[in-house]
Amino acid sequence: MEQILMIDTSAQNCSVGLVRDGLLLGALSHNDQQSQAAVINTMIAQLCAEFATELKDINALAVCSGPGSYTGLRIGLATAKGLAFGLEKPLIMHHKLELLAQQSIRINDAFWYYAVLITARPNEFFIAIYDADMKIVQQPIHADADGVNLLLAKLPQNTLCVIGDEVVQKTFNQVDVLTSEIDFNYWAAWAARSFQMQHFSDIAAAVPFYMKEVFIYPSKK
Repeated sequence: MEQILMIDTSAQNCSVGLVRDGLLLGALSHNDQQSQAAVINTMIAQLCAEFATELKDINALAVCSGPGSYTGLRIGLATAKGLAFGLEKPLIMHHKLELLAQQSIRINDAFWYYAVLITARPNEFFIAIYDADMKIVQQPIHADADGVNLLLAKLPQNTLCVIGDEVVQKTFNQVDVLTSEIDFNYWAAWAARSFQMQHFSDIAAAVPFYMKEVFIYPSKK
C-alpha cells in the first residue's frame, strides 16, 4: 500500500492531502497565509489521524515547490524536507505550472498545446508550455505581457489551450481554463506516477522554485 503526503503552501491556503494507491483519501485546507507555519504540522497530524495513518507509514512526501509566496514556499518545503529527512522517505517536488498543466489536460484533452500562466506582479507572469503528452514546449520562465504574447503567437491558436486566472484573462483576453488552484485529486495521480518512476529530489539540495529574484524593500523608518 503506497501512501504519499502532499503539501502546498504556495498561495493563500495552506493545504495538505493524503494519497493512497494513487487516489486522494482526503485533504485539509487553512485559509490564512499569515499562520501557515503555525498550523501546518497540526493539519498533517489531523489528516493522518482521520485516516488512521502514522507518519512512519508514509512512503513519500510531495510538495508544490512554487512559484508563489516566498514565505509560503519556504514553509512548505521546510516541512516536507524535515519530514522526509526524519522519516528517511523520498521527496517529490512538483512546480505549480506543471501541476496546473497536467490537471488541465485531464479535464480537457481537446487541445495539443497547453500554456500555463500564473500572475507574478502587475504586467509580469510565469509561463510554461506543454504538449498534450506533457512534454515541455517552453521551459518555465518569468516574462512581461509582451514576452508572453510573443510566445503564444508562435503556436497554432486552434490547438492552444491557455490556462490562467482572472488577471490573465483580463490581460490577454484568451483563457480556456480559468483556474490558478491545484486540484489535489489530479495531483494525487501525478504524485503516484512520480513515485513509481522514482522522480525524487535531493533532500539536502532542494530549494523553492521561485523563478525570479526575491524583492527586498528598504525600511520606511
